[in-house]
Order: sequence, then structure tokens, then C-alpha cells
Amino acid sequence: MEEKYIITVVGKQTVDGEEDKIEVITEGDIRIEGDKITITYPEYPEDDPSQKTDTTVILDNGVLSIERTGEMSSHLILEQGVRHECLYHTPMGQMFIGIFTDSISADIGEHGGEINAAYQLDFNRVVVSYNEFYISVKEK
Repeated sequence: MEEKYIITVVGKQTVDGEEDKIEVITEGDIRIEGDKITITYPEYPEDDPSQKTDTTVILDNGVLSIERTGEMSSHLILEQGVRHECLYHTPMGQMFIGIFTDSISADIGEHGGEINAAYQLDFNRVVVSYNEFYISVKEK
């Protein structure tokens, strides 16, 4: 039986010197299989709570994968020192984005913990934003 956890996610984005911060607090689950940690949680936008997005965060051997399914789907792969290209789905259509990961750190186990990542997003290899991702997992 999986335990329920309180998941706090903070995303910061800096574009042209302007910083934007989004924070989500929700319930979710964590599963640990060897070195692979999987965190799952739902997100509901404040302006339309009927539009649920399911998020799966996987940390496996230093590679962080963040997959979101719903109205705005995406699958980001973060690997320190490596640039990955990912497909990002929006209501306006699909686009490819580049992601270069500056750092990933994790201190997480079956009782919770946190994961931090810093990365750059680019379009056509031109950096458009600097981003930070923080997720905290606490037993309920």
C-alpha cells in the first residue's frame, strides 16, 4: 500500500531579468525501486480546477525526468551538463525546446526529502530563460 505525501513544487523562471515564481502544494505518492525514485501528483489550475494535469517526476541515476499530461503536456529530461531536446505541447500547438541542465541535487528517500534542479531553456539554441525546479516530499 502506497502512503500519501504532501508534495510542494516551486518553479522559478527568469526571462530578460524578470523573475516569475509558481508554487503548487498537493498530495501525491512516492515509489522507490533501487536507485529509481518516482513521484506522482496531480495539479489543478486556480483559474479552471476542472483541467487536471498529472505529473510524474522520475530521478534515476542522476537523470531527472518530468512528464506532465493534460491540457499542457510536456516531457523534460534534465541531466547535469547535457543538453536535451524535448517536445512541449500547448493548446496553440507543439514546439521543440532545448534544455541544458546546470545542476541537479537530491536528498530523498522513503520518508520524503527534496530535489533541486537549475536549467536553461532555449529555442533554436538561443537561451530564452533560466529556470529552477524544487520539489519537497513530506509524509502526511
